Amino acid sequence: MRPFESDVTAPPTLSAHRLARALTQPGCPVCRLVREGEERWSWNLLYEFTGDPEVHESFARSLGLCAHHARLLERVVEGRRLMTPSGVARLYETVVRELSRRLAALQPRLKRDGCPLCAYAGELAERESYTLARLLRNPRWREGFADSDGLCLPHLQTVLPHADREVRKWLLTDFRRRLVELERRLGELQRKQRYDVEETLTPEEAASWREALWRLGGMDYDGLLVEDDV
Repeated sequence: MRPFESDVTAPPTLSAHRLARALTQPGCPVCRLVREGEERWSWNLLYEFTGDPEVHESFARSLGLCAHHARLLERVVEGRRLMTPSGVARLYETVVRELSRRLAALQPRLKRDGCPLCAYAGELAERESYTLARLLRNPRWREGFADSDGLCLPHLQTVLPHADREVRKWLLTDFRRRLVELERRLGELQRKQRYDVEETLTPEEAASWREALWRLGGMDYDGLLVEDDV
């Protein structure tokens, strides 16, 4: 499998296992699985494909990765065993050479393909969203989902088109419930931080501003999620 291709043939049971695990972790489960996939893509790219002509052609057309995924690639190089910067140097030598060629040709517009890792992440989000929508037909999965942190708004929007009418209604009700509680906690955070209020913030209230950021915008991660031996 090339690192810029989505593993759309992953067995449903494997996808269900990944989602079940992600639902026990903090934050949006789809965000987590997409990030894990991005890390594996990056590791696979540097470990096996830096000499692949098709990969070099893809990087030349896109002029490398976007800023977000370039930073992730840097984290993978710095945080994983057996990784050295030479793989990045090999790929980006091709990119620099291609950019120099275009500039020498006085091309007025530097057309570039989209970031290949962005494309992979989008496909992965759709796949996980499809699987989750199917799994939520089962009441036991709904129960587990209700006990989790739930979805961010961007991934709610990717799951809903794959859901049947009953699941869509249930997901929207679940998300509205979480928003009502989030609004309450945000209000309490502000009220209890006033100088004339001596009440102590609960952990949930203290963390509500962070939840608002990821609930509306999606998760971001400072470190790597995938263990080094995976």
